[in-house]
Amino acid sequence: MRWVRAALGVVAGGLLLVVLGASPAAAHASLVSVDPPDGARLDEGPATVTLTFSETVSTDLGGVQVIDGDGEPVQTGAARVQGAVVQVDVEPDLPDGTYVISYRVISADGHPVRGGSVFGVGDADVDIGALGRVTADGDDRTWEVVGAWGRGFAYAGTLVAAGGTAFLVLIHRGGDDRRTLRRVVRVAAVVGAVGVLASLPVQAALGTGQGPGALFDDGVVGEVSRDGVGLGVVLALLGLVVAVAVVDRLPWLALGGAALAAGSFATNGHTRGGTDVALATTADVVHLLVAAAWAGGLVLLLTALQQRRRAATTSGDTVGLVGRFSSLATVTVLAVGVTGGALAWTEVGTWDGLTSSTYGRLVLAKVAIVAVIVALGAYNHFRLVPTVRAGGKTTAALRRLRSTLAWEVLLLVAVVAVTSVLVVVTPARTLAEAGVVERDVDLGDAGRVQVTVDPAQVGQNTVHLYLFGPDGRPADIAETVTLELSLPSADLGPITREATRAGPAHFQLDTGDLAVAGDWALEVRARVDRFTEATGTAEVPVAP
Repeated sequence: MRWVRAALGVVAGGLLLVVLGASPAAAHASLVSVDPPDGARLDEGPATVTLTFSETVSTDLGGVQVIDGDGEPVQTGAARVQGAVVQVDVEPDLPDGTYVISYRVISADGHPVRGGSVFGVGDADVDIGALGRVTADGDDRTWEVVGAWGRGFAYAGTLVAAGGTAFLVLIHRGGDDRRTLRRVVRVAAVVGAVGVLASLPVQAALGTGQGPGALFDDGVVGEVSRDGVGLGVVLALLGLVVAVAVVDRLPWLALGGAALAAGSFATNGHTRGGTDVALATTADVVHLLVAAAWAGGLVLLLTALQQRRRAATTSGDTVGLVGRFSSLATVTVLAVGVTGGALAWTEVGTWDGLTSSTYGRLVLAKVAIVAVIVALGAYNHFRLVPTVRAGGKTTAALRRLRSTLAWEVLLLVAVVAVTSVLVVVTPARTLAEAGVVERDVDLGDAGRVQVTVDPAQVGQNTVHLYLFGPDGRPADIAETVTLELSLPSADLGPITREATRAGPAHFQLDTGDLAVAGDWALEVRARVDRFTEATGTAEVPVAP
């Protein structure tokens, strides 16, 4: 099985690359508008700063700060929150200079969101470097990566432990390998528990910006545990302990503990921020339970077959073991497909959202991996399992079955990797409901541009273009930015417009050219220097 361990290492490395490559702006509550606007220059300082998000937020962990160019706060009092709108008062008579608006909020689904913008007061030029100097997020990026790994361990360990418990109760009939199988379940439970517990300091670090030690500050544990996060941790740990402790003595109680642990992930996340929380949460719980039974069963079946490889593999017990799990897997695969499809659609909402958003593309990647697993499972169910039951070429069929099961387990690791990133990416439906369309435009070695079209409807629109360097940080990588707008379906364009500089690493275009509904092509031309121009294209749906 050395090749399996090597392949698992490759997948784990792939998870790291996915995490490091994910935009730090990916979050669940999107900033719809800020007043004063990013990059604005005012004659005098504002009395109040107002931020409007795409969903309800909380500022209890972090908050909003207005900071001068030297890093000194100039806001007065605490932030006021009314649903998705956050306001904070500013000191009167601000001197001329550049000021940074920095925010850390918790979105309705329990995930931390952070960001910032700048504005200038008086005749002084807006300092394009102030945002990066005052709100450096190096530590945040580290904890985002730690959080992604923690989620991966939490999902993998908890689901394998829960599903493994179900396998021991419902499928396995005893034997010399049972001790090994129990050990696998215990190890998975420990891994899951560590991953689950890691969510608390990570949430504290990202929510407060003060590192994981902030978890021990007054009131932080309580705030971190809100929005279902604390409940999820308690349910997961309790369920894992019960499942592991009584799996052989009180099997049905162990099944209840396994269900509790697997379903604990539904207490927070995307389903908490939707319009029909009860229905979405129910679908999520069912999805988690059947996914655990499938994934944990695969791992334990593979382990059992490996343990019995040198024993009498043609025994009725082994044949029965394979047959029983095959029947269970058929039901769980169907249930995973139905519930997973329903959950994905509630977060995507449109066919375009599947291909035009980061969330949708991750969903497609997950579906593609699961489809391969299902194909391998179908081959096992319809070809290998009947051969094992018939007793003709049982030894060869079991050898091939072990190989396909190993590939299925490997691909399940990839599914967990994608899921650990997917749960912290803004759902496509959230962006659409906010009246905002976001696209990432790759400019090759020059970096990338995040294009935001608001409200993405026929008529007057504001196009924001945020520039990022090759390292993923905001950077002024272009001297000028030009847009070419075209609607191929209506044979319109290209319409060339030059965006104006709106702030540090930020250009803006106010246009009425999007006058017809459809999928518009936006070509971004960034003049990097006198001799170099980087280009990229995005497709933006414009609603009637």
